[in-house]
Amino acid sequence: MKVAVLTIGDELCIGQIVNTNAAWIAAACTHEGWRVVAHVVVGDSLEHIIEEARRLLSIADVLLMSGGLGPTHDDRTKEALVCMLDDTLATHQATLQHLQEMFRRLGRELTQRNAAQALLPSTCEALRNDNGTAPGMWFTLKAKTRHNPAERDKVIVAMPGVPQEMKHLMENHVIPRLRRLYPEDVVVRTRTLLTTGIAESNLADLIGDVAVVVEGQELAFLPSASGVKLRITVTAPQAEVDALLERIESRVRARAGRFIYGTESDAYHAIVGRMLSERSITVAVAESCTGGLLGATLTAASGASAYFLGGVLCYSNDMKVRLVGVRPETLRLYGAVSEETARELASGVRERCQATIGIGITGIAGPEGGTPEKPVGTVWIGIADTHTIEAQRYNFLGDRASIRERSVSVALQLLFKKALIYDTVLPTSMPRA
Repeated sequence: MKVAVLTIGDELCIGQIVNTNAAWIAAACTHEGWRVVAHVVVGDSLEHIIEEARRLLSIADVLLMSGGLGPTHDDRTKEALVCMLDDTLATHQATLQHLQEMFRRLGRELTQRNAAQALLPSTCEALRNDNGTAPGMWFTLKAKTRHNPAERDKVIVAMPGVPQEMKHLMENHVIPRLRRLYPEDVVVRTRTLLTTGIAESNLADLIGDVAVVVEGQELAFLPSASGVKLRITVTAPQAEVDALLERIESRVRARAGRFIYGTESDAYHAIVGRMLSERSITVAVAESCTGGLLGATLTAASGASAYFLGGVLCYSNDMKVRLVGVRPETLRLYGAVSEETARELASGVRERCQATIGIGITGIAGPEGGTPEKPVGTVWIGIADTHTIEAQRYNFLGDRASIRERSVSVALQLLFKKALIYDTVLPTSMPRA
């Protein structure tokens, strides 16, 4: 089954609010095995709503609409559907009674404007909205008719734009009914593998000929600051889809398994934290350019107190000296953004916190502060344990936020690799580097 999503509202078009409804609807449909073929956002324009609804209905079996069902003049979805389907409005008595009971419960008067929400297109089936005043509307367009010249029936569902109301209707009315209406043998399944420590192009080279790997299915590369996601999409008969998905995943893992750390919504920091906790490894961090982002990331998961001892936000040189113990001569000779400073940040915070591992980050996140020798995006990350103190220079591209995010991502990767060699707790004391 092919699904199209149309979200409506000027506030979405101008970026005033994030379009979370479209993402939620698409994820819910994908979970059911339905293929989402398009997302479209339009403003509160009668002409544009009609135009896009018609176009999307021509490429999909089901059109799911969200937004524009409120009681004010800029809510145009109901009017658009009436025009598009040559329909008329009529009072839906069950909806009117629901509104009367709701306003009585709230101790409010049901105004004429609110009562008008019970005026619905005569050809729709009302979907009771227990979380709001605007009902959902279900339209069945019969095959080979003026509004649906296709060979099979099509469906339009209009829902409010308030997220909790839309979700209520989807979960309690729309999804269950669509399951019954389209019990298709062919379904869509997706699985996302999360990788770290390898660039998108190198990962593609490692996997090789995608056509051989996926057997006519789909493999997408989705890069981000934290790593590259590999999304496998399989369309196959219900009885075969799971085995095909497993077969393709096995091939991908055979080629790139050492860089894969999880699936779907696994968070890298949570996986790292679990590994640290299982090995009784403790960590302390000293951060300059990342401004505490590494510490915040390491403590985002519940139970972080088992492995995270503390961190120092030492932005100025003075704080690097006073709080972490970086030597003034190191800063004078090599500068704050240097291998030597990163090493002393890592070893200093490890010693002060008596941690198994210490991490130090120092760099130039920009947009100002760069030089020809140390341009914006130059970051040194140091890592120290009871045996070694190391530091590596990185040159990240992007704006200030992405440079900071990439620095944290790499620091987590270094921590992950370092933790792999630990099976037991090592002594926390070591000579000063």
